[in-house]
Amino acid sequence: MEQTSEQQRIAFSKRLTQELKRIGQPIGSPTQIARVFNKNYSGQPVTAQTVRKWLLSEGMPTQPKLLALAAWLGVSAQWLRYGSGAKVEPAEPLSVQQTGLLVLGKEYAGLAQYAGIVPLLDKLVRLPPRDIRIVEGMVQLMSSENSVK
Repeated sequence: MEQTSEQQRIAFSKRLTQELKRIGQPIGSPTQIARVFNKNYSGQPVTAQTVRKWLLSEGMPTQPKLLALAAWLGVSAQWLRYGSGAKVEPAEPLSVQQTGLLVLGKEYAGLAQYAGIVPLLDKLVRLPPRDIRIVEGMVQLMSSENSVK
């Protein structure tokens, strides 16, 4: 039996709410959810009103936003949208080039000056591409200023 559009929105809203709760997002604050989502999404930002519509079964996200939501929540887009298929798609092993991660060798483990770099890199790789370019520009500027001194 095929679901109506309204039934699909209700089911989507329940899955979205469930997953937002699972990751600790305050369901009663669409503003906070929109703020965090927009930090992880490089497209047109969503408003609190849009998030409220998703949570109250009044609207559905566009495909790009659905894909971003699924990635943020750590679930498959198919499951989030339709409730079918695997909830979590099997992860493929990623190479260093795919993730962009820098792996520090054990020779750096004892050096206090590198202690904060791993958490910093973890935060950096989670930024949207636009923000990474901004950080890269700031680092280049700072390193060129230090080489002049």
